[in-house]
Amino acid sequence: MRPISWVFALAGAAALGSAVVLDLVWGDPAHALWALSGPAPFYLVGLLASWHRPDHLAVRWLLATGTLFAFDICLGESLLGLVISTPAAPVIVLLRLWVGLGATAAGMGLIGLFPSGRPENATERAVLWTVGAQVALLPLFAAVTNPDLLRGVYPEPGQLRIPSPVYVEELARLGPAADWLLLNFALWTAVGFAMLALRYRRSAPARRRQIRWLLVGGAAGFVAWWAQVYLLLWLGPDSVAVQVGELVLWPLTVAMVLGSLLVALFYDGVFGIDRPARRRLAYRLSWTLIGVAHVCAAAGLGLLAARLSTAETAVLVAVAASLALLPVRGRLQQVADRWVFGARLDGYELLTRFGASLDQSPGPARLLQTLAETVRRGLDLTWTRVRLTADPATGAAPAGADATGFAGTVIAAAEEPALTVVIRHGDTELGRIECGPRQDGNVLVEEDRRLLGYLAGQAAAAVHNLHLAAELSVRLGQIRRQAAELSASRQRVVAGQDAERRRIQRDLHDGVQQHVVAATAKLGLARQRIGRGDPRGEQLLAELYHDLGQLLNELRDVAYAIHPPVLSDRGLLEAVEAQAARLPVPMAVRADPALRAVRYPPAIEATAWYALAEALSNVVKHANAVQVDVSLLQRGDRLQLTVRDDGCGFDPAGARGLGLAGLTDRLDVLGGTLSVDSAAGRGTTLSMEIPLDNPDPADA
Repeated sequence: MRPISWVFALAGAAALGSAVVLDLVWGDPAHALWALSGPAPFYLVGLLASWHRPDHLAVRWLLATGTLFAFDICLGESLLGLVISTPAAPVIVLLRLWVGLGATAAGMGLIGLFPSGRPENATERAVLWTVGAQVALLPLFAAVTNPDLLRGVYPEPGQLRIPSPVYVEELARLGPAADWLLLNFALWTAVGFAMLALRYRRSAPARRRQIRWLLVGGAAGFVAWWAQVYLLLWLGPDSVAVQVGELVLWPLTVAMVLGSLLVALFYDGVFGIDRPARRRLAYRLSWTLIGVAHVCAAAGLGLLAARLSTAETAVLVAVAASLALLPVRGRLQQVADRWVFGARLDGYELLTRFGASLDQSPGPARLLQTLAETVRRGLDLTWTRVRLTADPATGAAPAGADATGFAGTVIAAAEEPALTVVIRHGDTELGRIECGPRQDGNVLVEEDRRLLGYLAGQAAAAVHNLHLAAELSVRLGQIRRQAAELSASRQRVVAGQDAERRRIQRDLHDGVQQHVVAATAKLGLARQRIGRGDPRGEQLLAELYHDLGQLLNELRDVAYAIHPPVLSDRGLLEAVEAQAARLPVPMAVRADPALRAVRYPPAIEATAWYALAEALSNVVKHANAVQVDVSLLQRGDRLQLTVRDDGCGFDPAGARGLGLAGLTDRLDVLGGTLSVDSAAGRGTTLSMEIPLDNPDPADA
């Protein structure tokens, strides 16, 4: 702390300690309690604030107020009662007048110069000089113009006065004016509130939020205090109203003034607490202050009724007053909520509003927008964005292309949200609610996070339905594509079967049939020649024998193309090896020898064979290859077939007439797959896989 703060701290501790000790020694515990309940709270708060913020001028004013207030109590009934009949009594009275005026002036400075603690214009400096001059001169002015001195700035009526040792009879006519100035000096506190109100009007919004706590709470406490003072001056200490005021108005005054001051200091960060925590504490202090005021008001009316009537009536009055003041208390709590957290809906209203919007069943395109707009308006945000997480299984965007609902002002893409809350359904993260800053500049706090959590929970079911609808849409799309592919595949299979039948018909018509016709003609001619004894008939029979041999070979080729007998008799590997001998391009077959002892279901063997045959036919027709490698492997429950050539290669993306669609369709029948790896100038690799059901082992 600063040296001046140390001086006030030590002096205030000495004054409070002395007052309590003297009162307890002389058997006046009520006055000791008054010392602890009056100046002590202001002194202790000022001391704590000075410890945390020694450079803050406002807390020095507070410490000075508490210290001078403590000295006023100590010099008054505690010390003055000991020296009342001694020559030192006038000196103590004058000192008490100076200290009492100083305490009031310090309170005025605390209020009127808050929160900076220093004058900011010529008017404020003039007020300070005027008040300071009165503090210095009024006790002397009263001493020379009155034969007897007031025992304090706010004496009780009929209280014994102390003779003034410096009274000047010629100035006696000015005595009433001096008394009036002393008794109404506290009106300068009202001037302090007027100065604070002017500061409020010309301040920025952030500073206004700080000032208004002291302005409203302090003004209410000031009114309650003045009501107590004037009741004492007008009615006397024995009046019922004064006694009720002591029980109700003074605690209410301390609660309102000190509570509003604490809120203002916490809001300014005097006690080293971060801003969200300060706001929560300010909110709780305001609720406590409102609760204390409610209790004091109800209890005061009950006590007043007890003085005027029976105890039963007093209880009924207190209960009735408490119930009657509940709406006022609720309204004040709403005002406190708005002051602390800014203009926003309360949690219940926000949840109710969003629930009503969900009951209206907004479509997928409106749900996110509704949620974003509800959050933005409810918390008074600059912007709100709702992002939904894409389904990890389908990659679907549940609410449109970007799965985002936005409300508020346009923001930069890189702007970070001030608060983010996750939308969860069970253990699954469905999305996030991202909030921009508050429009009034306040920071979002933990209460806002909890409220958003409730909203997210309320929206989770609806958002989950969006995900289910998106997943269903994706599934339906897949089914439609699969149905279209199946239809196209069936059409290609039918077209392929027709083409195969036409090829067989063409081979029989152009080949076998022509050879049969020619052989028939030669057989007739040979019969005629033999009948005539022409030796050339034997030559025709020899040619016919040769032609029938060729015809038999062609018939075997046709039958082999339809279904090779070796495939049925000896299995897939033997058929592939037999095909190597018939291929005009050198072909190497690589396979696990154990496959010779394995037979697969006929459908699998036929599909594998015809797929290999089609692939080899493409190599012969299009690849211009020098070497072909074929490999057969069984890996687990899948049969792998690979055809690799060193031919010219091609672009798979542009290949439409090389029989690849037919190969794919043939493999699709059994759930197989085809992959093509090729490029111009580096050959082609066709990799085929066929799932196996239950391979049937056969004897070697």
